[in-house]
Amino acid sequence: MNFIFSSFFWGFIIVLLGLSILIKAIFHIRIPFFSIVFAFIFIYIGLRILFGTFGIRTSHNTIIFSDSTVKARNYDNHYNVVFGKGVIDLSDISLTDQNIKVEVNTVFGEGIIKINPEIPTIIKINSVFAGARLPEGSVAALGSSEYKTKSFDKTKNYLKIKADVVFGELKVVESSQSL
Repeated sequence: MNFIFSSFFWGFIIVLLGLSILIKAIFHIRIPFFSIVFAFIFIYIGLRILFGTFGIRTSHNTIIFSDSTVKARNYDNHYNVVFGKGVIDLSDISLTDQNIKVEVNTVFGEGIIKINPEIPTIIKINSVFAGARLPEGSVAALGSSEYKTKSFDKTKNYLKIKADVVFGELKVVESSQSL
């Protein structure tokens, strides 16, 4: 539905541009096309916000201006939440024959990292004017924090998460905990 609405809108804008050029060439009537397009863009954005479809997703692992859940895959190693709310679900990552490193950035938004306590995990959080809440209850507002699951063993394969949060909130929850 979003694709159809978006395609219709931009098609409509291009048709208006063509009609504006045609009317100016044949009838010598100047239509303020760019002012009209500017107004239509505001109307379009307003409608998208009203109907809850305004989010921008630049890729599978980046959330901008929306509320979304991203199910992590073993080959993705970078996730971003910017001006929105995102749940990064790392609870199903499988450790094969190597350590897996993942980076999660939250900027002016709310990020939730969901981990499985059975997967050996170490999380290093850097926060700047932000709140970072770890599963054991500690909170970091400025500076660095570290968390290790009970199953963490440095001699075995593990999941290493580097999380940066700036002017936002980050919450790390174990999959058995509620969000």
